[in-house]
Amino acid sequence: MPAEPRAVPETFAFTCRDCGHFWEATFQVMFFTDPTDASGLTTQEYVDEEGRAMRSPLADAVCPKCGGRTVHVLEAGLAERARRAEHEPRPAHKHHLHLPHRHSGPPDGAP
Repeated sequence: MPAEPRAVPETFAFTCRDCGHFWEATFQVMFFTDPTDASGLTTQEYVDEEGRAMRSPLADAVCPKCGGRTVHVLEAGLAERARRAEHEPRPAHKHHLHLPHRHSGPPDGAP
């Protein structure tokens, strides 16, 4: 009889390269270990927020906005930071004129 699986939540951030949509999704990573298997190998399965099991959300990601499959995985939290950055005003940047420094004394190479 296999042991009860352990579940660990894991959040991934995604961006669609087709439409630019950002989103995050949390999956339950289920770890299964068969106690009768002498090798002690563990298998894993991901369960999405709707309870659907999948091999890997990284390989099977589909954009919820446009249905695109050109999806890039990002660091968790990055999607929200990018969304906030799009809507926050940027601080004003003052431009300064950069001129060569003048020095007193004879010009370079003068006797």
